[in-house]
Amino acid sequence: MTTTIIIDGDVLAFRCAAANESRSIKVTNSITGQATEHAHRTAFKEHIKGTFEIDEFEIDDVQTCEDISHAFHAVDTCITAWMKSCEADAYEIYLSGDDNFRDSLPLPSKYKGSRSGNIKPKQLKDCRDYLVGKHKAEVIHKMEVDDKLAHRCYEGIQQKVKNIAVTIDGDQNGVEGWMYNWTKQREPMLVKGFGHIELVKGNKDFDGYGRKFYYAQWVMGDSTDCFKPCELAGKKFGVVAMYKLLGECKTDKECVQAVYDQYKAWYPTPVTYTAWDGSEHTKTAIELMDMYAACAHMLRFADDKFDTAKLLKTLGIGL
Repeated sequence: MTTTIIIDGDVLAFRCAAANESRSIKVTNSITGQATEHAHRTAFKEHIKGTFEIDEFEIDDVQTCEDISHAFHAVDTCITAWMKSCEADAYEIYLSGDDNFRDSLPLPSKYKGSRSGNIKPKQLKDCRDYLVGKHKAEVIHKMEVDDKLAHRCYEGIQQKVKNIAVTIDGDQNGVEGWMYNWTKQREPMLVKGFGHIELVKGNKDFDGYGRKFYYAQWVMGDSTDCFKPCELAGKKFGVVAMYKLLGECKTDKECVQAVYDQYKAWYPTPVTYTAWDGSEHTKTAIELMDMYAACAHMLRFADDKFDTAKLLKTLGIGL
């Protein structure tokens, strides 16, 4: 059986570029003009605690890079190591492009909106260009790299070849197919079937795999991607509440029924709201379930759209 690793190029480029720079902050007193350098904002706040207010200073981020050849070497080293760990015959690399369809979803808060102000490594574009030029990475448009990984791994299952998604993104945990998260796994694992979830990190997060992992994201959302199904209801619904809802469920029907009941509890009648782009919408609980499913559901093939009403009917869950 042919084994191909399907690499999340966004993660690879970001991590290698970030590892090749050091960061600090330059702090300038707005009155005196005196400038000092500190490791980070937290350290500076402790430094001035009880003496000055933070708004008395101008803070600039400082990024100091090593020679770009070191970042390129790190890219090559990672690919070689993953090929060996997965016993792969070939590799493919994908990078995110433009027009991710989730960016236009009428969510109350923009999909991945809180990432817009994050500082990116200075050599990130160089590493992306290197992946394209040296390693023939393909830039994906109108969807996320996660979707392409899901597509290729699901395709591998259908074609009876071993396509292994190499990524640290948790979305892959809910996609049928082979995956390898080198930060957690010693070897690739096959994600298949109903799966399981469990609380981790002192009940502040959860882990798991399979369809049950997806159901958990569907009802709880994902703070990293900035979508939260309970947002319009003005309610709090964290990882402990999610586990209380789904932890003991043992079948797809039990999980989907629980998720549906929770949405109906939040939205017993249609809700009218203003989306992140200023447009106004009125949606039922089912329509909201479809919208948030679009955030959490990775596309396994073209037009792989999640249809909540159809799923409820298939499982015999009454509307």
